[in-house]
Amino acid sequence: AACAVGEDDIEGNLLTLVRSEMGFSGRLVLSLDLHALVTPRMLQHVDALTAYRTMPHQDFWATGERAACLALDPTPSRLTLARVPALLPPTDTQHASGHFAAMLDRAREIERLPGIKDVALFPVQPWLDVEGLSSSVVITSSPTSPAAEAARQLAETWYADRHRWQTGLRPWPEIHAALRQRRPKPWILVDTADATTGGSSGASPEAVRQLWSLRDDLPGDVLLWVVDPAAYAAAAQGATTFDLGTPAFPLTASVRGLHEGSFQARGRSYTGQTFNVGPSAVLQAGRLFIVVSSRGALVADPAFYTCVGLDPDTALAVHVKSLMGWKAGYEADSDRALIFDGPGATSLNFARLPYTGERRNLFPIDPLATPNPTPWQSN
Repeated sequence: AACAVGEDDIEGNLLTLVRSEMGFSGRLVLSLDLHALVTPRMLQHVDALTAYRTMPHQDFWATGERAACLALDPTPSRLTLARVPALLPPTDTQHASGHFAAMLDRAREIERLPGIKDVALFPVQPWLDVEGLSSSVVITSSPTSPAAEAARQLAETWYADRHRWQTGLRPWPEIHAALRQRRPKPWILVDTADATTGGSSGASPEAVRQLWSLRDDLPGDVLLWVVDPAAYAAAAQGATTFDLGTPAFPLTASVRGLHEGSFQARGRSYTGQTFNVGPSAVLQAGRLFIVVSSRGALVADPAFYTCVGLDPDTALAVHVKSLMGWKAGYEADSDRALIFDGPGATSLNFARLPYTGERRNLFPIDPLATPNPTPWQSN
């Protein structure tokens, strides 16, 4: 789910080097995040492929185990790729329920067919402006299995449901009304457009901007986060006025503390891993507590707020810059989510993003996009 300057297909490039410059001719298996953009260039160099089956991602061990089993399988394999010309909101791709869960169930049914070894679904990271962008189905099978027909049918079923997928975005007046009601556990303010987990910078102060007028009237503490190294530096020098984030929001606040910004995830995803947002300050204005960090990181876990002296468990609401990882990090269901749009690189309003060329020929940007009826297959 990444690209580089001058190279759209990083994994394809790496696998080409492994086979050519390194001269590796042994069995090679690829395990991927289910948001990967899968290309024929990648598949022509591997013997098998598997991917995560959870969203939020929690099956790291299980995916590695499947990859190892495929690597130890001595029988010949064929890779089949069927593209789905649609960009799907990650907020509706959870594995436990809904449309994506149904697709995963269908994939497991296909794996019971003779010769089918693995069926991987890829609701692609939708903010990549790269060649060949699409969601996809990839099947690893024996050379004589009915993989092409199975992949085609699964891709067509997926595309036929494209109108049913929902972003879950809520307008700010509705969010304001919700925040006037305390819950046993905090609301989760989900900043979809500025998700550092999806590649955005974390610099948007949209939540601060939208909640500023309520700062003295909220029934509990609201914990917020903005990446702004200049604002942190000003806080460290004792400033009380700030032009916070991008686009800048001017505010006056007191500095509650300065912290290192290092934490160890305690939730059900990335458990025990250490993350660091760099030197950070906590600003307070009324019931708003704003963590201003000097850099971004993967932050979808309550340990982030704990490491700067705040209590996410007793807060009215906590702010996350993550599409779905917060579900595992905070062990929260969708009924606690207040999902909003704003500035940032990971907006769920795909039509507003500056995709170029053929990348615009994808649903919902192009309502008339049609699937390719012929899947690609390796030799």
